[in-house]
Amino acid sequence: MRMSKIKLSYSFKELSKPMGWAILLSFLYNIAYIYGSAYLGASLALYFLIVLLSLISAVGLYWICLQAWQDHPKLDKDALLPIVVYQGILITLTMGVLSPLHTVVANLDLWYLTLPYQIVCALLIVLAHPLELCMFTSLAQGKTSFRQIKTDMKAKLKNSFKPIWNRYALLLLMVIFLDSLVGAPLSMASGLDAFAILSGLVFYANPMFSWMFALTMAAGFGMTSSIIAYLILLFGIGMVYLIVECNYLFMIKKNWITDGIKKAKAHKKKK
Repeated sequence: MRMSKIKLSYSFKELSKPMGWAILLSFLYNIAYIYGSAYLGASLALYFLIVLLSLISAVGLYWICLQAWQDHPKLDKDALLPIVVYQGILITLTMGVLSPLHTVVANLDLWYLTLPYQIVCALLIVLAHPLELCMFTSLAQGKTSFRQIKTDMKAKLKNSFKPIWNRYALLLLMVIFLDSLVGAPLSMASGLDAFAILSGLVFYANPMFSWMFALTMAAGFGMTSSIIAYLILLFGIGMVYLIVECNYLFMIKKNWITDGIKKAKAHKKKK
């Protein structure tokens, strides 16, 4: 079996628009998340903030995708409802179902409960984001009703899901590996706990989070040469994530938008 390779195949000019928006929106999200968490503490208001930010971030991710997929990006208001519904389902599964179960399973410490629980979390980790991006391509093509989205996604998943999923799985492994090496928040103290990684991906998985989190902590304890070096490392890793992930968006454009349009036109000509 031939392993999928991460190949950077697009020019910096093409990548600059989605990268620029990703950096800007990451900064805004992280400022609200980090300082909101510090101000609100462990309160109910904090959970409302986290949910609200997660919903907004899903819309922000769609806007970043449009920068990669469209020459003149336009955010259709009809696309907002499916985005919020999908993200709401993911938040409900993570915070409302899996989080309480995580406490129960951890306390019981029985392998026949822990194993299926971890498998469910792992499946969500590897499937939730590719399915979301598949839905985004449907929305970007003007298919905003739930019936249209379902039909379009079904066709795309049937015909070309494997290469998209293979690339995503490879990117995910790379992110978790690099994040673990530098002790950044996505994998900090997670170990083999799939729920901890899942919740991290749902609520603060943006390229600049680790750097801004460390910067905020360092600001409170004072800057030293080792901390500055660590911050430079985290910023560099964040930029690597940005470049590779934006390439991934262009791969999705080719597989699910450009090639899809060509196939549709060819099908019409045959008729």
